[in-house]
Amino acid sequence: MKMKTLATAFALAAIAGAASADQITLTQPMSGATLHDGGTDMAVYMTEVDAGLEVVATYTPAETYAPMRVAMVLADGDDVSFGLPGAPGAHYTFARAGEDVTVTASPVGIRFASN
Repeated sequence: MKMKTLATAFALAAIAGAASADQITLTQPMSGATLHDGGTDMAVYMTEVDAGLEVVATYTPAETYAPMRVAMVLADGDDVSFGLPGAPGAHYTFARAGEDVTVTASPVGIRFASN
């Protein structure tokens, strides 16, 4: 009985973890959307440039409310993942597949170092 209860608890935890990520997909140039995860608000848009699709994300950390910006050019099949300065609560992934760009914000747990 305990094993069944543990298995159910692990399954529910996995489902809850997967549902907590915020995700948007931009499907055409000059389109935009917003993400709200990890204590940070982010507005994302994309435009066409010679080298691919330029993706621009402007975000506002909850602690400072000072807007910051990150921009990148993505070719088909490119993806990049990183954390943002001033936004320690989330890990961001920008991925291009064809003409679509998907941006995902996944919560990050806090880890403490010990000596």
